[in-house]
Amino acid sequence: MDYILLIIAILVLFSSLRQMTLIENSKIKSTMQELKLNSSLLLCGIPTIVALVFIPYQVWVLTGKSNNWDGVYILGGTVVAVIIISFIFYYKRKLRFN
Repeated sequence: MDYILLIIAILVLFSSLRQMTLIENSKIKSTMQELKLNSSLLLCGIPTIVALVFIPYQVWVLTGKSNNWDGVYILGGTVVAVIIISFIFYYKRKLRFN
């Protein structure tokens, strides 16, 4: 079950990042459209932040819930890896549309 939750969290992260790049590249013609665009971006940010927090926790659970320094290293390494992968994915998607 933990593997399934991890896979779902990764898919949610990538899909919300993808959705954010699609929303950012839409054409803005009025103030009301810009307001709608900004609120949509905020709503897409919620699952992104939740996934950024949940993925390291789920990896920590899968590795045995260690309470020593190795658990800190697992959490820290996973946080750094997830943030770097997210930035790379977002950057590549952003370049594709420009």
